Amino acid sequence: MVRYFVFAAFVVIAIALGLFFTNFPARAAAITWERDYEKAIDRARAENKMIIADMFTDWCALCKQMDAETFAEPRLIQKMAGKYVWLKLNTETEEDGIRLQKEFAILTYPTILVLDSQGEEVDRVDRFLAAAQFTERVESFVDSPESLPNLKKAVQHQPNSVSARYALAEKLLSHNNYAKAGPEFEKVIELDPESREGKTDLSQYNVALCLASQEKFVEAIVELDTLETRFPRSNAVADAKVLRGQIYRCCNKLDEAQAVLREYMDKYPTHGHIQEVENLLATMEAESERK
Repeated sequence: MVRYFVFAAFVVIAIALGLFFTNFPARAAAITWERDYEKAIDRARAENKMIIADMFTDWCALCKQMDAETFAEPRLIQKMAGKYVWLKLNTETEEDGIRLQKEFAILTYPTILVLDSQGEEVDRVDRFLAAAQFTERVESFVDSPESLPNLKKAVQHQPNSVSARYALAEKLLSHNNYAKAGPEFEKVIELDPESREGKTDLSQYNVALCLASQEKFVEAIVELDTLETRFPRSNAVADAKVLRGQIYRCCNKLDEAQAVLREYMDKYPTHGHIQEVENLLATMEAESERK
């Protein structure tokens, strides 16, 4: 009788354990990637998750390295695979990828976008990162006051704040989103024309940079002229000389470009772009000799 009781108890325990392990959720063995943007958005909304979008090209060696090392790392998979909706798009061959490359101004690879469930950018990773670094970086975006959504909220709450507007503009500029960054810098200039908060001269330069980066060279030169006229003692004037020289070169005005860049070297011999300008002048001189 005792032996039967012990055996029966063992069976009950075994069955209970079996049910326990049957109901315990299986760990993901790999990341499941969506390959369609709308499906990823639908899932993100339904599951109340953010999206991690790996924007890649066929020729990007570091993208392939992230696939093989970062996204295949077991601890990353265990911690993050089920927490986000994962989207992978080729920015040169897939329609969604081509569109998002333009929308988010993706210029370098690897670029991994972190999007909210509405498809708005939270932040991005724009370089190769190993699994532990990638996990830490992405997790830091969620509550960071410097994330794009939080910077936008700060501007919404304080639309006339120069510091809030400038922080948003800088973030957009760091993402190469020149079309959106430029108007934010213009708003800084409008809010503080006398540069009482010390951001207007920098904003004037950055407006020119945003225009030049969109190949709006005539408008960019006008902004540089305004900067040098209104803020002749600004540290941004040195950078403006370099940008002006680069614009002239892009416009094939090589004599003007060389003159401006030599003026920069004479006036600012210890400035941070000296080596870059020396190399640019050497390249231009070599090009002139070949002609």
